Order: sequence, then C-alpha cells, then structure tokens
Amino acid sequence: MQASKGNKWVGGASRVFAPSLTTAAVALAYPRADTSTVEAAGKCYSTEVTSNEGWKTARQDAEGNAIRTALGITISARTFQGTSESMKGDKPVDFFNLFSELNSTTISGRIISESILDSTLTTESNIPVYSATIQATVARGEGEPDPSFQVGVHLGKHVYYDRGDVDRNDAVHFVISASQNCFLYVFDIMANDSVMLMIPNACFADNTYSAAEGAEGFSEKLAKLLFQLKVGLPPKKDMTTEMIYTVALKKKIDFYSSHVTTESQGIIPTYQSTFVDLQKWLVRIPQGMRTSSSAAFIIKRMQ
Repeated sequence: MQASKGNKWVGGASRVFAPSLTTAAVALAYPRADTSTVEAAGKCYSTEVTSNEGWKTARQDAEGNAIRTALGITISARTFQGTSESMKGDKPVDFFNLFSELNSTTISGRIISESILDSTLTTESNIPVYSATIQATVARGEGEPDPSFQVGVHLGKHVYYDRGDVDRNDAVHFVISASQNCFLYVFDIMANDSVMLMIPNACFADNTYSAAEGAEGFSEKLAKLLFQLKVGLPPKKDMTTEMIYTVALKKKIDFYSSHVTTESQGIIPTYQSTFVDLQKWLVRIPQGMRTSSSAAFIIKRMQ
C-alpha cells in the first residue's frame, strides 16, 4: 500500500515477498516456577527523543525482552523462512494467521523487580543508540481476556485495483468499531515483507476511540487525514493480498519499534522484526486490557 499526501508518496511495494509455508506458529512455553529471574537487553535508536526518553524506551524494550524470555515466548527460526521468496499463487498466505492470532497467543507477564546492570550511549550511522541491560524477576500476568471488549475492522470492499497511475489507483477505506472506550493502533501488513504503522502517526496522533461517538465519530477523525491509503502492485505482479491489523487497548500504552522513525515513514522493514516488536509490546499489557481484529483485502491490476 502507498500513503499519498498531495503529490508525495510514502511507502509503496517494489517487490512481493511471502513466507515459506513450512512453519507458521508461535512456540509458547511456561516456566515451572511462579517467578523467573532473567537478564535482558534493550535498545532505542532515535534522533527524535530526549535523553531521558531514550533511556526510558531502552529500558522498556529490555523489559519486553525479559518477559518474553521468562515466559518462554519464542518464534521458531523457520517461522519466517522464505519471506524473500516470491509468493506462489494469489491467495492470502500463512503469515496473516500469525498476526491475526498474535494477541490471543501472547500471554502477558509482569516485572516484580528489576535492576539496571549496564547502560551505554553509542552512535550508529550518526544515530544515537541507547542500550540498557537489566536483571528482572518476572511473574506470569494475571487475568483473562475480557469477552466484552471487542474491536472490528470493516472494509468498504475486499478487492481494490491498481489502475496504472497512483492518482487513479483505488484508495482503501475502512471503518473501525469498538465496544468500549479505547486507544487504537492500526497496521498495514503489506505484501513486500514490511509493515506500516498507520495510526497513530505524525499526521494522526489522536488514536482515542469513544464508544459514545462510535464508529461514525472515529471515521470523522479519519476523514481529516491529509493523505489517502492508495493500493499499488510491484512490476510483473497482477494480484496480491494485504491486511489491516488493529489492536485496541483500554489504557494508552504506545507501540514502540526502533525501526519506526521519521526517516522510515512509519514502515518496519520485515514481518519478523514487526512480529518481535509486537510481542515485546503485548507481553507487557494484561490480556484483559487488549483485543485485536484484522481484515484482509486483495489488490488486482486493472487489465
């Protein structure tokens, strides 16, 4: 998908990648003890934060890694094997299931105590890198998913056309509904082994959803966006599939990825890095405080 702002285009697929179908599952294991003490490291790459924010984000990244490690949440090394291979056929591929089921398959944990073992500030390609290593005692999170807390993504249609010109290509329109007041995080799982954080972003920072105003009220917010989400196909590809993935939270806990910067225009470069970043975010949020929904759509080339 491409984001259009006036004549400036953001994103755009230059190639289509898909995962191998050999493995498409998240391996979950639980520690035998009620708590587990582990060491973990985290980083924050950014020129756009204060030093305090940089250290805080690095520590939070380390906390997410600590919880994943303590709870035994891992990704099989083969899960994303083959994402550099061309998609065979024109049907949705198995990685959609990974993202669709991520919220329900990711248990939560909480850090009981932690201490900072090391912290360093370095630079990579003139970009400050805040690094923190912690020792943390982790317990499995309490509570169950809240069945009354639901979110839905509704597409205007399920097939969109690349008409050979960015100005004439179809724009994706969607409506989001939720059963409670919440904060929405919307991702486009693109067909070129990358993911775009659409909401919130620099143009649309207010991701609050009011149950009283409903889907119509949030749609009015979306209508004020200064850009459209235009579809687009890479050369020599006549059809592909993408997906809108939405996470709703009862409490504002912003998603962080070191890959999301002004320069990256909200795009995380691979499915695997996105999946890990989402896991590190979700494990810190109790299951009763979050829910998710997704909707896939097809992009065809107009003949």
